[in-house]
Amino acid sequence: MPGKGMKEEKTGKQGDMNMRFTVAECGEFHSLGEYHENIKTVEKAAAIYRSIPPERMHGVPSIGITLHRKGKPAYEDLQLDILNGGTIETGLIHYVPEAENNPLVWEAVEELKRLFPEKEVVDF
Repeated sequence: MPGKGMKEEKTGKQGDMNMRFTVAECGEFHSLGEYHENIKTVEKAAAIYRSIPPERMHGVPSIGITLHRKGKPAYEDLQLDILNGGTIETGLIHYVPEAENNPLVWEAVEELKRLFPEKEVVDF
């Protein structure tokens, strides 16, 4: 729900999925520059994103989501960058059924739109 913030951990339809956020100084190559993962809320991710000095950016900064199914190993997690530089990109979500059918993902998108009204929303 926009305006209310996201809970620390939410569950999907089956109650076995949780979502966390990532922030990368360089969205193309997360290992270049700062990289933060396992962030509990979109608001905290936004604060971290804004705290990285823009003059130091090594690439296109990003905020992503990580979906983890409880009981599964972390290497099976789904990770998608949603906010990339000047855009909030929702088109890729449509190509990943696990993300497209998850209401948590769309709540995060709406929250990113609210927190970054200056970003262009791209839905290809």
